[in-house]
Amino acid sequence: MIFRWSIWGEHISNNIELLRYSVFSFKKQFGSGHQYIIYTDNADFVSEQLGAGVDVREFPISNNSKFCIKSKATWQKWCPSSRLDITQNEIYVDSDVFLLKYPEEIDSILSDQKIRFAIMDEFLGKPYQHGAMHKKATPDTPFVNAGLFLQKAGYDISRDLLEEFEWWQKNIKVSEQTHHDEQGALAVALTKYAVNGELFILPKTRYMLISETSNAGIESLEGVTVFHATYPTHPAFYKFKHTLDEILSDQSKVNLENINETHKNK
Repeated sequence: MIFRWSIWGEHISNNIELLRYSVFSFKKQFGSGHQYIIYTDNADFVSEQLGAGVDVREFPISNNSKFCIKSKATWQKWCPSSRLDITQNEIYVDSDVFLLKYPEEIDSILSDQKIRFAIMDEFLGKPYQHGAMHKKATPDTPFVNAGLFLQKAGYDISRDLLEEFEWWQKNIKVSEQTHHDEQGALAVALTKYAVNGELFILPKTRYMLISETSNAGIESLEGVTVFHATYPTHPAFYKFKHTLDEILSDQSKVNLENINETHKNK
């Protein structure tokens, strides 16, 4: 299985600590027998921060990938491609998404022959969560959160997502762009799969968004499998960092401490 992240630009300095915890939280539950890949525009620095066992790759310098663009929308998360290896199960993870325990739903999804894709749910379904792509959304378009997205082996969202990306380029002015446009495009691309019962939306009570506007009053992560400490200030990460430290109390915690100590001494 492939687990992949992306980080670039100012997000590196702002969110590198979150990325480390995110990657190590998935390695803790799934082990070292999988691929853990990070794409970035500063591979040397990110690799130094993550340590061994993580495959850090530089964004391609050619223009072959349409998603390798700078915009208010987070299209670069799919650079160089929204699918790295169609023969494997592949999970994209945002740097502020953290795995607290083994996700049993994933096993059920992988064994269900009808399901092609799986994704997190939104806290509340609101048009702004589709960004400017609300113009193309239909009543069937799901309100989903693109912080964690699974593509099962043999299936690929690339063609559908590229279609929405190209529509976005042609129809959305720069002044209309929002941070949620890429998520909205993915939601539109997944609409037909949702209608056909081929999309699994992870239960929001266990795959939880936590921010200043969603689940803000939560004090315990008991029963939660994944939490997404959403943009822009990620308060839930700092609120529950001690919980992550307790979970990562084995070798993953040692890796974090060693990396932190290295940078204190520089």
